[in-house]
Amino acid sequence: MVRFTEIELRHISISVLALVIAVSGIGFLPLEDVGYRIAVISIPLALGFTAHELVHKFVAIRYGYFAVYRMWTMGLSFALLVGLASGGRFLFAAPGAVMILSPYFSQHQSGLIGLAGPATNIAITSCFFPLSYLPGLMGGIGFWGARINLWLAFFNLLPFPPLDGEKVFLWKPAVWAAIEIPLLVSIAVLF
Repeated sequence: MVRFTEIELRHISISVLALVIAVSGIGFLPLEDVGYRIAVISIPLALGFTAHELVHKFVAIRYGYFAVYRMWTMGLSFALLVGLASGGRFLFAAPGAVMILSPYFSQHQSGLIGLAGPATNIAITSCFFPLSYLPGLMGGIGFWGARINLWLAFFNLLPFPPLDGEKVFLWKPAVWAAIEIPLLVSIAVLF
Protein backbone atom coordinates (compact mmCIF):
# COMPACT_ATOMS: atom_id res chain seq x y z
CA MET A 1 0.00 0.00 0.00
CA VAL A 2 1.29 3.44 -0.91
CA ARG A 3 1.17 6.06 1.82
CA PHE A 4 2.34 9.65 1.90
CA THR A 5 3.43 11.52 4.98
CA GLU A 6 2.51 15.15 5.52
CA ILE A 7 6.21 16.05 5.35
CA GLU A 8 6.60 14.19 2.04
CA LEU A 9 3.65 16.04 0.49
CA ARG A 10 5.05 19.35 1.75
CA HIS A 11 8.49 18.54 0.30
CA ILE A 12 6.98 17.69 -3.10
CA SER A 13 4.90 20.90 -3.10
CA ILE A 14 7.88 23.08 -2.15
CA SER A 15 10.03 21.41 -4.82
CA VAL A 16 7.42 21.99 -7.54
CA LEU A 17 6.89 25.62 -6.50
CA ALA A 18 10.64 26.32 -6.47
CA LEU A 19 11.09 24.77 -9.92
CA VAL A 20 8.17 26.74 -11.38
CA ILE A 21 9.64 29.98 -10.01
CA ALA A 22 13.11 29.04 -11.32
CA VAL A 23 11.87 28.69 -14.90
CA SER A 24 9.31 31.52 -14.77
CA GLY A 25 11.51 34.25 -16.25
CA ILE A 26 10.77 36.66 -13.39
CA GLY A 27 12.90 39.76 -13.80
CA PHE A 28 13.63 39.09 -17.49
CA LEU A 29 10.19 38.97 -19.07
CA PRO A 30 7.45 41.60 -19.07
CA LEU A 31 4.94 40.92 -16.29
CA GLU A 32 2.21 39.75 -18.69
CA ASP A 33 4.68 37.29 -20.28
CA VAL A 34 5.68 35.95 -16.86
CA GLY A 35 2.02 35.17 -16.14
CA TYR A 36 1.67 33.32 -19.46
CA ARG A 37 4.93 31.43 -18.92
CA ILE A 38 3.89 30.33 -15.44
CA ALA A 39 0.52 29.24 -16.87
CA VAL A 40 2.09 27.08 -19.57
CA ILE A 41 4.84 25.54 -17.45
CA SER A 42 3.11 24.96 -14.11
CA ILE A 43 0.95 22.02 -15.19
CA PRO A 44 3.59 20.17 -17.26
CA LEU A 45 6.36 20.77 -14.72
CA ALA A 46 4.23 19.78 -11.73
CA LEU A 47 2.94 16.70 -13.55
CA GLY A 48 6.33 15.64 -14.93
CA PHE A 49 8.32 16.18 -11.76
CA THR A 50 5.74 14.70 -9.41
CA ALA A 51 5.01 11.68 -11.60
CA HIS A 52 8.75 11.04 -12.09
CA GLU A 53 9.39 10.93 -8.34
CA LEU A 54 6.23 9.06 -7.41
CA VAL A 55 6.87 6.31 -9.95
CA HIS A 56 10.29 5.75 -8.36
CA LYS A 57 8.46 5.41 -5.05
CA PHE A 58 5.80 3.06 -6.44
CA VAL A 59 8.33 0.72 -8.06
CA ALA A 60 10.45 0.63 -4.89
CA ILE A 61 7.35 -0.15 -2.81
CA ARG A 62 6.42 -2.87 -5.33
CA TYR A 63 9.76 -4.51 -4.49
CA GLY A 64 8.87 -4.31 -0.80
CA TYR A 65 10.99 -1.30 0.18
CA PHE A 66 10.04 1.78 2.14
CA ALA A 67 10.43 4.85 -0.07
CA VAL A 68 9.77 8.52 0.61
CA TYR A 69 10.49 11.76 -1.29
CA ARG A 70 12.74 14.28 0.41
CA MET A 71 13.64 17.69 -0.96
CA TRP A 72 17.25 18.82 -0.97
CA THR A 73 17.32 22.42 0.25
CA MET A 74 20.75 23.20 -1.24
CA GLY A 75 19.74 21.76 -4.62
CA LEU A 76 16.49 23.75 -4.63
CA SER A 77 18.33 26.94 -3.64
CA PHE A 78 20.87 26.43 -6.43
CA ALA A 79 18.08 25.78 -8.94
CA LEU A 80 16.32 28.97 -7.88
CA LEU A 81 19.51 31.05 -8.11
CA VAL A 82 20.51 29.71 -11.54
CA GLY A 83 16.96 29.86 -12.88
CA LEU A 84 16.32 33.40 -11.67
CA ALA A 85 19.76 34.62 -12.78
CA SER A 86 19.23 33.24 -16.30
CA GLY A 87 15.62 34.32 -16.63
CA GLY A 88 14.56 30.69 -16.64
CA ARG A 89 16.58 29.93 -19.79
CA PHE A 90 19.02 27.68 -17.95
CA LEU A 91 18.26 25.36 -15.09
CA PHE A 92 20.36 22.84 -13.27
CA ALA A 93 18.06 21.31 -10.73
CA ALA A 94 18.60 18.72 -8.08
CA PRO A 95 15.49 19.41 -6.01
CA GLY A 96 15.47 16.14 -4.10
CA ALA A 97 14.92 12.45 -4.56
CA VAL A 98 13.00 9.42 -3.42
CA MET A 99 14.93 7.87 -0.57
CA ILE A 100 14.69 4.10 -0.48
CA LEU A 101 15.39 2.31 2.77
CA SER A 102 16.98 -1.03 2.09
CA PRO A 103 20.14 -2.74 3.25
CA TYR A 104 20.53 -4.13 -0.27
CA PHE A 105 18.78 -4.27 -3.58
CA SER A 106 20.02 -5.87 -6.75
CA GLN A 107 21.37 -4.02 -9.77
CA HIS A 108 18.29 -5.24 -11.63
CA GLN A 109 15.97 -3.66 -9.05
CA SER A 110 18.04 -0.50 -8.90
CA GLY A 111 18.03 -0.24 -12.71
CA LEU A 112 14.27 -0.67 -12.97
CA ILE A 113 13.59 1.77 -10.13
CA GLY A 114 15.94 4.26 -11.84
CA LEU A 115 14.38 3.74 -15.27
CA ALA A 116 10.82 4.20 -14.01
CA GLY A 117 11.08 7.99 -13.59
CA PRO A 118 12.55 8.86 -17.01
CA ALA A 119 10.22 6.35 -18.71
CA THR A 120 7.31 8.19 -17.12
CA ASN A 121 8.61 11.50 -18.48
CA ILE A 122 8.88 9.97 -21.96
CA ALA A 123 5.25 8.83 -21.73
CA ILE A 124 4.16 12.28 -20.55
CA THR A 125 6.12 13.87 -23.42
CA SER A 126 4.16 11.78 -25.90
CA CYS A 127 0.90 13.07 -24.38
CA PHE A 128 1.89 16.74 -24.49
CA PHE A 129 3.58 16.78 -27.91
CA PRO A 130 0.38 16.55 -30.01
CA LEU A 131 -1.07 19.48 -28.04
CA SER A 132 1.85 21.67 -29.20
CA TYR A 133 0.16 21.92 -32.61
CA LEU A 134 -2.90 23.61 -31.11
CA PRO A 135 -3.18 27.40 -31.02
CA GLY A 136 -3.04 29.58 -27.93
CA LEU A 137 -2.68 28.49 -24.35
CA MET A 138 -3.21 24.77 -25.09
CA GLY A 139 -0.47 24.86 -27.71
CA GLY A 140 1.84 26.57 -25.23
CA ILE A 141 1.08 23.95 -22.58
CA GLY A 142 1.71 21.21 -25.15
CA PHE A 143 5.02 22.75 -26.29
CA TRP A 144 6.32 23.31 -22.77
CA GLY A 145 4.95 19.98 -21.54
CA ALA A 146 6.82 18.10 -24.25
CA ARG A 147 9.98 20.17 -23.79
CA ILE A 148 10.09 19.95 -19.99
CA ASN A 149 9.39 16.22 -19.84
CA LEU A 150 11.79 15.36 -22.65
CA TRP A 151 14.48 17.32 -20.85
CA LEU A 152 13.63 15.67 -17.48
CA ALA A 153 13.98 12.22 -19.07
CA PHE A 154 17.25 13.09 -20.82
CA PHE A 155 18.86 14.86 -17.85
CA ASN A 156 17.90 12.16 -15.35
CA LEU A 157 19.33 9.46 -17.62
CA LEU A 158 22.79 11.03 -17.72
CA PRO A 159 25.08 8.24 -16.43
CA PHE A 160 26.46 10.12 -13.44
CA PRO A 161 25.73 9.58 -9.75
CA PRO A 162 23.30 10.21 -8.17
CA LEU A 163 21.16 10.45 -11.33
CA ASP A 164 18.91 7.64 -12.55
CA GLY A 165 21.11 7.11 -15.60
CA GLU A 166 23.95 5.74 -13.50
CA LYS A 167 21.69 3.01 -12.11
CA VAL A 168 20.31 2.14 -15.55
CA PHE A 169 23.78 2.18 -17.15
CA LEU A 170 25.25 -0.11 -14.47
CA TRP A 171 22.30 -2.48 -14.87
CA LYS A 172 22.14 -2.62 -18.69
CA PRO A 173 24.31 -0.25 -20.75
CA ALA A 174 22.51 -1.26 -23.98
CA VAL A 175 19.12 -0.34 -22.50
CA TRP A 176 20.55 2.96 -21.29
CA ALA A 177 21.97 3.77 -24.77
CA ALA A 178 18.78 2.68 -26.54
CA ILE A 179 16.84 5.26 -24.54
CA GLU A 180 19.32 8.09 -23.92
CA ILE A 181 20.66 8.45 -27.48
CA PRO A 182 17.19 8.93 -29.05
CA LEU A 183 16.38 11.43 -26.29
CA LEU A 184 19.49 13.44 -27.18
CA VAL A 185 18.58 13.36 -30.88
CA SER A 186 14.99 14.38 -30.09
CA ILE A 187 16.15 17.35 -28.02
CA ALA A 188 18.55 18.42 -30.77
CA VAL A 189 15.91 18.13 -33.51
CA LEU A 190 12.81 19.39 -31.73
CA PHE A 191 14.20 22.13 -29.56
